[in-house]
Amino acid sequence: MPANLLSGNHQKKCIEGSKFLFSLDQDWNLLVSSVGPCKLNLSIELEPYQALIKSVIFQQLRSASATAIFSGFKQNFDNNFPTDEKILASPESKLKDSGLSLNKRKTIIEIARYVQKGELENRQGFLMMNDIQIVEKLTKIKGIGEWTAQMLMIFNLGKLDVFPVSDFALRKNYSLFKRITSPLTMRELSKISEEWKPFRSIAAWYLWRYRNILN
Repeated sequence: MPANLLSGNHQKKCIEGSKFLFSLDQDWNLLVSSVGPCKLNLSIELEPYQALIKSVIFQQLRSASATAIFSGFKQNFDNNFPTDEKILASPESKLKDSGLSLNKRKTIIEIARYVQKGELENRQGFLMMNDIQIVEKLTKIKGIGEWTAQMLMIFNLGKLDVFPVSDFALRKNYSLFKRITSPLTMRELSKISEEWKPFRSIAAWYLWRYRNILN
């Protein structure tokens, strides 16, 4: 699918999703109005395996730290995103010098092995799969969990009905958003998110930004 077509259709759906959430209730009305139109940008310049590696690098790190490590990762490969062949042909010390932890280095190498063996789909292949199939495929890779798979689905594949209930910030922000004092379980939030279909990715995008409008 050409990037411009994906981008154009994606933008139209984001506008539609913003309007849908805006109409749900007064809280969503206020949140959408305060944040503005959804700008859920896609990293379609990256192949899915590259986006997966980038998600691994950014896992559990502050944005500034993760960005610095990602920059160092590319610098160690001539300022380019390395192919699977280059990753596997390079000593692990090259990844270590980027500031990557042992577990992240192992996961990145494992992703490269999957690509080399032809066991990881390209964009066209992933877009032919449903969400459950994608999660099942990706979580077979050691070090890849459901959250990382969902980040790929939202920010690289452009799937607009994904809600990562394991994301701590989303659960916390929704509780603040709806003035819920008791902790929400993942099951409870998953049930709540049914109301936001088919735009749950867009709902997540707004909820990630909820804390910003409080400051």
